[in-house]
Amino acid sequence: MVRVVPYQPGHQPGFAALVVEVLSELGYTPDPVLEADLADPGAAYDAAWVAEDEGGVVGTVAVRRSGEGEAELKRMYLLPAYRRRGLGRQLLGTALAWARSQHLGAVHLDTGSFMVDAQRFYESAGFKRSGSRTELGERGSRCEVLYRLEL
Repeated sequence: MVRVVPYQPGHQPGFAALVVEVLSELGYTPDPVLEADLADPGAAYDAAWVAEDEGGVVGTVAVRRSGEGEAELKRMYLLPAYRRRGLGRQLLGTALAWARSQHLGAVHLDTGSFMVDAQRFYESAGFKRSGSRTELGERGSRCEVLYRLEL
């Protein structure tokens, strides 16, 4: 049975492995600059959660305050076998509930420009496209679409 639980330090190996696996699936090589947070997600984010199945990490989501009354949604990933089962909505709902409990007024995020399914998912949850940017790492760059949700 899959359950969403708050991130604990013991989740770090599974959290990092899942993110690297999904990045590889998407054609990205993990970058030491862009993935520096994976060494200690608990310190990198104000809140994070994992989806566990039989003790293994099968999904992740994290949030960090990013300015006056706002938060950034990060590391929203699921293993392929766990997609399209409502688990992504559960992870997103958990993160948004946290943001609301912190009295934040908006949540923003970025997703890959070619990640059409992710874009549809965020739009179906009420996020509005707010621009684009190129994120530079040590090994290259990533073009991203930006989204924002007013809470």
